[in-house]
Amino acid sequence: MDKNDRVAEVLTDFIKANYSKMIVEVGCGRFSAVAVALRPFFKVTATDLLDIDAVDCRLAPVYVKDDVTSPVLRVYQGASLIFSSRPPLEIQSNILVLSGRIGADALIKPFDSEIIEDVRLTLRSVRGLPLYLFKNERRKDR
Repeated sequence: MDKNDRVAEVLTDFIKANYSKMIVEVGCGRFSAVAVALRPFFKVTATDLLDIDAVDCRLAPVYVKDDVTSPVLRVYQGASLIFSSRPPLEIQSNILVLSGRIGADALIKPFDSEIIEDVRLTLRSVRGLPLYLFKNERRKDR
């Protein structure tokens, strides 16, 4: 199993075990394995700044072009989780602010050696994979 497959498997299993309803992936880019794997179990929306032809075509039915730094809130309303795999540093805070605004948790899978220093996040090791989690007390589906 290659590294991307392992990341996708661990993220998918973690999300399936801890969330329900609607899931939004921010900054999906060409790494769509998690969103694709979650589609049979959740209402999934995948967002990115790229046009759909630059994103994995398997996401076409659930893809929305959106900028998390200036999000269209209706895209995210109702989500229990907003997650991102290896998001750039400059949008990580925006993901947390957005999840706070809509009442969702946030999950960030960092780059391999990246340390995210944000007091709102808790570092978890899930099957050896570092994940940063923001638990929103306003989340409605607990």
